[in-house]
Amino acid sequence: MLKQFVFHHHTGYGQPHYDLMLEHDKTLATWQLTIPLPEIQDEQAIIVQKIQDHRLIYLSYEGTISKGRGQIKRLDFGSDESLIKEMSHWEFILYGQHSTAYYKLTKIEGDNNYWSLIKFQQSKRYN
Repeated sequence: MLKQFVFHHHTGYGQPHYDLMLEHDKTLATWQLTIPLPEIQDEQAIIVQKIQDHRLIYLSYEGTISKGRGQIKRLDFGSDESLIKEMSHWEFILYGQHSTAYYKLTKIEGDNNYWSLIKFQQSKRYN
């Protein structure tokens, strides 16, 4: 079943960063990235940080965040085809307005907040 995702650029609160938000149950599971999704090379692994889940309103929100937490700009959004969603391993395809790719998110052992994110071109999804 297709869910939704959004990819934000977050500024004005700490270091500028990017938030990948995937619809999961009634919230958005969220990971913080230091580079935008399109800049991740094919089969490149980057370290991302799992942060608190966000409300579904962020799927369509863009602008100033309350309580002085900066601003967000939507860089991409669309459908998320979840292939695997386990406690420490997710695989999914993001069908965005600007790009489509297959991703693997794997929790790094011994650390509750850090995960490895690997991007694959669509044609390599079953290899």
